[in-house]
Amino acid sequence: MAGRRFEAVQYVRKIFDGCTDCDVCRFLMEDSCLLFPRLYELYDRYLQTGDFPEDKEFLNLVDCCTLCGLCPCPDVRTNILWAKAEKAREVGLNPASRLLSDLQVLQKLGSAGRLLLSLLLKAPLCNGALEMLGICSERRIPSPAVEDFFSWARKKGLKEHSETGPRVAYFVGCTAAYIFPEVARAAVKVLESLGVFVHIPDQNCCGMPLAVEGDKKRMMDRVNRNIQALLTLADKGYEIVCSCPTCGYFFKAILKENACFSVDCDDDDAVVRRSFSEVLSLPLRGASSTGNRRAYAPYYFSDDFFQTLDVEARLRISALVKDVGEYLVRFKDAILSGSLKPPAGRWVYFAPCHQREQGMGKPYYEILSKIPGFSVEPVGSTTDCCGMGGSLGFKKDFNGLSLKLGLPLMEKIKKLNPAGIITDCLSCRLQFQNSLPYPVLHPLELLAEAMIIF
Repeated sequence: MAGRRFEAVQYVRKIFDGCTDCDVCRFLMEDSCLLFPRLYELYDRYLQTGDFPEDKEFLNLVDCCTLCGLCPCPDVRTNILWAKAEKAREVGLNPASRLLSDLQVLQKLGSAGRLLLSLLLKAPLCNGALEMLGICSERRIPSPAVEDFFSWARKKGLKEHSETGPRVAYFVGCTAAYIFPEVARAAVKVLESLGVFVHIPDQNCCGMPLAVEGDKKRMMDRVNRNIQALLTLADKGYEIVCSCPTCGYFFKAILKENACFSVDCDDDDAVVRRSFSEVLSLPLRGASSTGNRRAYAPYYFSDDFFQTLDVEARLRISALVKDVGEYLVRFKDAILSGSLKPPAGRWVYFAPCHQREQGMGKPYYEILSKIPGFSVEPVGSTTDCCGMGGSLGFKKDFNGLSLKLGLPLMEKIKKLNPAGIITDCLSCRLQFQNSLPYPVLHPLELLAEAMIIF
């Protein structure tokens, strides 16, 4: 690596220069992030000794970011996306990154292949193979479901269409499709019990796991196909819903960021102007007061990462996608007026990072907390993170950092000693199952159980 210049470094330099000039995240992200504490360590060393960070140190910062969304400035995420993509292009992806970022490959194995894989994962000899691939064998590796959600959906006729009444196109997400299909089944059953027609469209991975690893080519291909399929259904009158907060965050926030700087963007479009006004509201140096997007280009802003995708389609999909919990709020009275049998004991609800960053409040908690006889309370602050980072917690080199990052939240939950944990995020579920002794449910599972529709 010595003597070689990496394109990825230029993007990390933009973060380094911009964020050390601001310093807000030194304190804001001190306990909830791996990137910023290390970034400020390098900056403080430079101020004290004049020893400027080497390219290798900048490249190592790239792997510290899980794209949790907690940092306040979109330019950080855009630069990180570019840096991850350039690093993957220049250095390549290791086996762990390839395996963990693509659950969609489980679909190709079929039920027999997934059963065999489940058996192999339980075999003691598998631990050594996992370690060789860069996967932490001390983790509880989840087995894939023998019958994935899409197979169940086809049997149930959920590929059919309806032209009347309330109807949704349900974007499932890979973890609910292949690891926890009971969550996706619960989503369908809750929606159908409320008179909503559910259609399962052709879909690919949302793209976030691939973005975190820097696999831009595969990510862009899948994102483009998802956008086209979902917008076609929206044009037919379907509302687009998803139950995975990471998928929702990717569609609603990541795809939209910096879209207003795209060369294909129409300055007169109302959606574009709204997107641009959101960026202008950020307290960044160099912002133009003219409202001209091309004049607003401080050094540390990056080019639009998704510039090869149709910009107006991106902005449109970001405005259309709703979380299932968000969608269910309109049915709150109908849900609460039914005969409900919630589980006993005091439960805690954790709103995950990607849910919080969608700016939709806590729709599931809004419903669950009103169920007669059910005791639930929120846990965690606005910056608490479980630490899992999607699939990154399974990596041998990231496992220890993952557990350390999530420790403050785990301690808060232990102190409450709940009957169980409720969270929208299935990555959080995996982390809780690995670190805590309590049962973990998705809000939709609890609702389906309380509504007695299983």
